[in-house]
Amino acid sequence: MIQAVDDPNAMAVLQAEVVALQAVLMSVFRKMVTDRPELASIFCDAFDDAETILSGVATKLGHEAPLESTIEALKVIEELRAAVIRNEGVCRDHHGEAP
Repeated sequence: MIQAVDDPNAMAVLQAEVVALQAVLMSVFRKMVTDRPELASIFCDAFDDAETILSGVATKLGHEAPLESTIEALKVIEELRAAVIRNEGVCRDHHGEAP
């Protein structure tokens, strides 16, 4: 279970680390999709899978999983997806849907 961090300095460091890691991942993934467009569908699937996994974990935890945390985590996944996959049409095309 996630424990609260009571030390404001520790919380600030933790937040900075999370944001830094998100920025690095976003940059690397964006570069990969830009340089190798054929990889875009893999990232579409990965982000879809991440949402499915997160939803499944929240369902398994039931009332133990704070709804706010799950919603925020899904928002982060969506923001990362939007930053990496700039043209969602590649995802729809990959899944056989009309753009």
